[in-house]
Formats: sequence, C-alpha cells, structure tokens
Amino acid sequence: MFFGINLKEIFTFPFKDAESRKYFLIGGLVSLTAFIVPILPYFVLYGYVIRIAKQIMNNESPHMVPWDDWEEMFKSGARVFGIRIIYSLPILVFAMPLFISMFAMPFVLSSANSSEVEAFIPIFMVFFFGAMCLLIPLSIPLGVIIPAAEMHVVENNEFAAGFRVREWWKIFRANISGFIAAFFIYYLSSMALGFLIQIAVATLIFACLLPLLLPAITLYSILIMYTAIAQAYKVGKDKLAQTEIVVATAG
Repeated sequence: MFFGINLKEIFTFPFKDAESRKYFLIGGLVSLTAFIVPILPYFVLYGYVIRIAKQIMNNESPHMVPWDDWEEMFKSGARVFGIRIIYSLPILVFAMPLFISMFAMPFVLSSANSSEVEAFIPIFMVFFFGAMCLLIPLSIPLGVIIPAAEMHVVENNEFAAGFRVREWWKIFRANISGFIAAFFIYYLSSMALGFLIQIAVATLIFACLLPLLLPAITLYSILIMYTAIAQAYKVGKDKLAQTEIVVATAG
C-alpha cells in the first residue's frame, strides 16, 4: 500500500486473467478509434473506467467488466470529461496563446529577414519560458485537486456534484496526501509509458506496431489514473467519516 493506494492491484488488474485481457483488447480498439474520431471515443473510455472506479467506491477490487451499455458509458464519461475541462480552463487560457504562437511561428519566420528573425527568437523564448513558469505551478495543484471533483461526480452520478465544492473539498482535505500520491502515480507511470514509446520509435519492429501500442498505452494510462484516484477518494471518505464520528462522540 502507498498512502492507501494498492499499487500492485492498479497496475496488474487489467491483465490478471484471460477475460480481463479480452476486455482490455476491446478497450484498445475503442481507444484506436479516438485517433480517427476526435474526442467522442474518449467519452466511452472515461465511462468504462468510471465503472471500475465505482467498484473501488463499493469496496470491491477493481476488475475489467464487459463493454456493454454504451449509451450510459458515453453519458457518464461526458460528465467527468466536462468537469475536467471546466476546471482546467485556467490552464487552457494560459496555454492557448502559447499554442497559437508556436503554430504561427514557422509562418512568421518564413516571411522575415535574418535581422527580424534574430530579434524575434529571443522575444519568443522569453514569452515561452514565461508562459511555462505560469503553467507548471498552476497545472500541478489543479492536477491534484480536480480528481476529487471528478470522483464526486462519479459517486453521485450527477454533473452538478462537481460544483458542490464544499462537499468534495472535505473529502479532498481529509486525504490530501493520498490525492497527491495518486497524482504522482499516474504522472510518473505516464512518463514511463512515454519513455517506452520513445524506445519503440527507435526500434524498427516496434515502430511498425506503434499504431497498435499507442491506443493500448492510452487505455492503460487512463485505467491507472482513475483507479488510483478512486482509491484516494475512498480513503478520504473513510477518514472524513471517522473524523465526524469522533467529533460527534466528543460533542
């Protein structure tokens, strides 16, 4: 256990038996469609992983389940995806000018002379690093906090639950260390998986398999992320309940 999170469980449950591997393969195919159809397949992926997160909230061990009730998966995934986007708006506001400038820079430089290029590049670098200095300190706290709102939506099966900040903030505050641990678990695992992708790209045989590996890695990352978050949320709820019992008893 790592701050109340069962690492072995969340990293291995998608592959623990033949049936789990079959459902993981189906999920990989759904993830593959996300490289063709933008955004919408992610709603289904999120909805599927939310079903597994609910298992943890119900004191069950996470396990892969059949891909059925696609409409409900789509709806529940859209709710959680929407909450994440709304709470991520501060990052998007800062990041959008950066992305636009990076996209426009080749076109600007292609029509500029050498002296203009020499003047423009230092200005762009100052702007780029300044933006990053704002984005990184902002994105880390949000990356830790937003999952509590997401899990509150999952638990209540209601989009508005994500905006009842007083309710989910108590749970978050009761297990801050667990949510921080969950953040670093999926952040570091994503970095490790990204490193494996780089190795695959450098290897001719695995590079040919990259269109199949990327969807599987995407699904695996989302599974790790939400099972870790769900465990942190459950521990937070348990700690909050215990605290309230102690306070009620003392009163």
